[in-house]
Amino acid sequence: MDTCEVLIRNANVFDVGKGLDIAVRDGKIVQIGPDLPMTAPTELRADNKLVVPGLVESHTHLDKSFTAVDEDTPTLQEAYGIFARYLAKIPPEGMVEDIKARSRRVLDWELASGASAVKSHVLVCPQWGMGSLQAINELKEEYRGRLDLYNITQWTPEYDREFRAAAKAGEIDFIAGYPLFTDDPMGNIDQVFALAEEYGLPLDLHIDERDEPDISCFLSVIEHTRRYHMEGRVTCGHVTALCAVEDEPAHRAICEAVEAGINIITLPSCNMFLMGRKDRQPIRRGVTRVDEFLKAGANVAVASDNVRDPYRPFGNGDLLEEALFAAQVLQYGTADQLDEVMRMITTRPARNTMIPDYGLAQGCRADLVILDAPTAKEAIISQSERLYVLKGGRIVVKDGRIL
Repeated sequence: MDTCEVLIRNANVFDVGKGLDIAVRDGKIVQIGPDLPMTAPTELRADNKLVVPGLVESHTHLDKSFTAVDEDTPTLQEAYGIFARYLAKIPPEGMVEDIKARSRRVLDWELASGASAVKSHVLVCPQWGMGSLQAINELKEEYRGRLDLYNITQWTPEYDREFRAAAKAGEIDFIAGYPLFTDDPMGNIDQVFALAEEYGLPLDLHIDERDEPDISCFLSVIEHTRRYHMEGRVTCGHVTALCAVEDEPAHRAICEAVEAGINIITLPSCNMFLMGRKDRQPIRRGVTRVDEFLKAGANVAVASDNVRDPYRPFGNGDLLEEALFAAQVLQYGTADQLDEVMRMITTRPARNTMIPDYGLAQGCRADLVILDAPTAKEAIISQSERLYVLKGGRIVVKDGRIL
């Protein structure tokens, strides 16, 4: 009888089938099938339990987390002041350790809740310089073997030399872009695409995160993606302004984005908190046109965004929680629809994160979560316990506890 290292018995394997075994050897899935004639030193019973690939958090801001510890505010405008005051009280020599300490809290939550990968934006500013990148990359090594951490690093003209040095050294995973937060949005888009071409890096951009009926940045990103032949390597987060324009231009932009292979990330729990604050009834939900994107064939992921900072005081680093919130906002309640929501925290963000060998098939890395539920619908609605989390075939979480 053949042997393997880990054998999961009688599982409902998401998007594969029910009552199947999963055999793991050398950190990879070597076989999936019913009643596999194999033995293993570690055998896990998953009778009528759902196995999904490791959850993927593809948009968060670890370096901003827990920066509202002394103050809170009901207004978005004051949030900027709270964040600035937090930065001002951290001495430069303690900055990297401060970012790491706050980020660890979120990373541990993510890991315990089933995440196998986290992609975090990195702020570059006068108070931190490139220190946040240093902190995130040190955490990348600290969590290696338990969770994969990717940085999305901001370019600014003030730190152009330092950014280029980091890019040349292979220290940057994705280039960030925040066009609307610059004095020249279109110039910023030009710059980040030029940098992406120069260093061969993918882009992950905050695009049109506003209520005004203006999607000019989104349209520019679509055009640049085609011009630079970056299909599949560009991700647009938020795109909330798409809900403020008329249906016809919105539909045209969605179709063009799909043709250009642009990934979309929706952040419902954060954008519903932030957007529509100046509206009178009816108040817009502040979430992009997810259903239309999906029906057009776009790759759409759900992510957390800010976690317990001045911009959003909520969040537990739990993608299953984000999935439940998203399902309610999207009015997705059928089994098929909730399967799609599960894909939006697993296979779909894995694509925008460009994770190799991801999934539930022979040869894929054994990054797996065993959920205490028979289906994706039940797992999302019940916020099911994470019985086991495996990273590369090694159990890293059991019953919600990090090992």
